[in-house]
Amino acid sequence: MKKLTILVLLLAATMAGANAQVGLGVKAGLNFANLDAAGDPDAKTGYHFGAFAEIGLGGIALQPELLFSAKGAEDFDLSYLEIPILLKKNFAKVLNIHLGPQFGILTKAEADFGTGSEDIKDSLKSSDLSLVAGAGVNLPMGLVGGARYVLGLSDINDFEGSDSDIKNKTFQVYVGWKFAGN
Repeated sequence: MKKLTILVLLLAATMAGANAQVGLGVKAGLNFANLDAAGDPDAKTGYHFGAFAEIGLGGIALQPELLFSAKGAEDFDLSYLEIPILLKKNFAKVLNIHLGPQFGILTKAEADFGTGSEDIKDSLKSSDLSLVAGAGVNLPMGLVGGARYVLGLSDINDFEGSDSDIKNKTFQVYVGWKFAGN
């Protein structure tokens, strides 16, 4: 994680030195989440919220974010602190596409096995690596919106005696406000 932070800071410093445009904002939205797991669990609706920075040079930008995200599947409540680092390409100043990795840190994991909620955080890996791909719009007055798909790349299963893969998969829709650097 230290190497990632250093890399982001170096990229930001390089872009800032090249007359980059820097924007800051907040965002929130819905997660339509599921787990790619044995038994094919049903999806659940969750939420995400957080902040983003946009470091731009012309039509391309680096967009790191810091999000809290409620995910999982039916009967499985997972919460993550997530750090997407996205490369963003703008088209006609209104539309954009974005792609990049996302690093997640598990903050809560509970399951309902029919006898009430049970903490299963020790049965899951504490980190998650995903790939993010999406599209967005830049509206007047700094308003932003979009949709993205987050595909879990790492197996989060750490259940003792289980060799089944469990991966997160989430479709997100969001709205936000870029309050600096419009």
